[in-house]
Amino acid sequence: MWVEHFMLFLCCRYILCTAFSTTSALTDWSSVFYSVIYTSVPTIVVGILDKDLSHRTLLQYPKLYGAGHRHEAYNLQLFWITMIDTLWQSLVLFYIPLFMYKESSIDIWSMGSLWTIAVVVLVNIHLAMDIQRWVFITHVAVWGSIMITYACMVVLDSIPIFPNYWTIYHLATSPTYWLTILLIIIVALLPRFLFKVLHQIFWPSDIQIAREAEILS
Repeated sequence: MWVEHFMLFLCCRYILCTAFSTTSALTDWSSVFYSVIYTSVPTIVVGILDKDLSHRTLLQYPKLYGAGHRHEAYNLQLFWITMIDTLWQSLVLFYIPLFMYKESSIDIWSMGSLWTIAVVVLVNIHLAMDIQRWVFITHVAVWGSIMITYACMVVLDSIPIFPNYWTIYHLATSPTYWLTILLIIIVALLPRFLFKVLHQIFWPSDIQIAREAEILS
């Protein structure tokens, strides 16, 4: 859900800043591939393979199932926190590239290409922060999604009839491009990281305590 809202907030911000023009910084292929290829596989794999606790711990402490009945993992409060976090990340994603390239002559397609790869990297690292049990397939899905995105962009930007022809090649040779992506990741995810750390230190859930007991045992 937050993956789609992320792109929605980004597009809304672009529309507002361009005075509701009919232009688009993202190509049609990028918009389609975002949901179909770039971000869908990691979400599906994590949803299937990731788990909070082993079956042995759950059988030993059946009261841990009560967290689901109490809606501790997902409730209205967490929904709005997620929406605020998503809005913050979309604002960071939109404005940091504008700030970094404000003195340059970068075109709209180059900016859209940067936004595309940055949003894919951001949502995958965001997802990685919530994964409890890493296995080989999870690594392949999350990090492979980023590599597939780059590969698709290289292919699409190599087709002369597309308006974004050769943009990724020009962008990738600039240190500003990589610095911008790094700044986006740090600034966008820092509040979420601090919130998770403080919450786990001062208000640990029963599931978290049981998970730490599993690691220590």
